[in-house]
Parts: sequence; structure tokens; C-alpha cells
Amino acid sequence: MKTSITFIVLLTIVTIQNKMQAQQWETPIIEGYGKIVHYEQAQNLPDPSKEYKIMFHIKDGKEREGVNEGLWKVARLINLMGSYKVPQDHLKIVLIISGTATPMVLLDETYQKHNHKPNPNLDLIEKLIQYDVKILVCGQALAKHDYDVDTDLNPHIGVTVSALTAIPFFEMEDYSPMF
Repeated sequence: MKTSITFIVLLTIVTIQNKMQAQQWETPIIEGYGKIVHYEQAQNLPDPSKEYKIMFHIKDGKEREGVNEGLWKVARLINLMGSYKVPQDHLKIVLIISGTATPMVLLDETYQKHNHKPNPNLDLIEKLIQYDVKILVCGQALAKHDYDVDTDLNPHIGVTVSALTAIPFFEMEDYSPMF
């Protein structure tokens, strides 16, 4: 009887450990952001031979795990695609930043002046730029918030006339919108 109970306990422990390993969160491409779980048996796997053109409109300042939620989702997409072997040059991503998300594209000094804390998005923005993600901010949102393009804006961020014009422009260039 004691042997049976010991066997059942050991079997339960091994089963739990296997499930925990199967659910291992990772950030394989954009380290530290956009964690994913990889499933070989999943359907609709990304095709490494295809080119993906994706546009995100990030307009909400909401945070997830300490950074802007929209940026976090972009990191997750890159991690997912990379985990299924989609090459970096097959993944074209454009971000259009507007609304309450606008402050995330500011230099740290300007961000701190307006928000009284360091800009938590700078490291992730840098990693996305290194991955060739194109980041544009809405010029109308910059004007609304009274930010100066020449002195307040992160120099790696481009300015578009408006999110209202940029979104259809990229859709006409065959970018799939992710909102």
C-alpha cells in the first residue's frame, strides 16, 4: 500500500513538472518583453516563407508589465514569429503612435518633466528599432500635447502628418492593421 501511494505521488510530481515545462514563458527575440509560450501542435502556424506586413495603431497609454501595452504586444508578435522561424526580413512592422500613448516617444528628460518619472518604454523602443520596426508618431497628437518635434521627441521616431492619414496610407501598401 505504501509503495502504491509513493508511486502515485511521484507520478503526480512528474506530470506537474512536465506541464510546467510545456508552459514555459520565453522572450526569444525581444528579450524581456512580450513573453510567449511556444506550441508545435498549434494550428495557423506562421509560414517562414511568407512576408508579413503589419501596422499597429497604438493610441492608448495603458501599461502592461511596466511598458506601454501596445509596444508589449508588438514584442509578443515578434517573439511569436521568431519562435516559428519567420526571418526578420520577412516581418515588416510599422507603429503609428497617437492619443494617450504619445508621451512614450519622448526623450527621457521631457517625459520626466511631464510625468514625474523616467520613461519606462525607452529600452523596448530601442529593441524594436534594432529589429527594424518603423515607429511614427502622429503630428497632430504632438501638437495637441504641445511637444516640440526638435527638442522633445526621441530622434529614432518619425513624424507623420496624422494617424488619420498614415493608417490608410499603410493599408494601401498592403499592411494588415492590428488595433
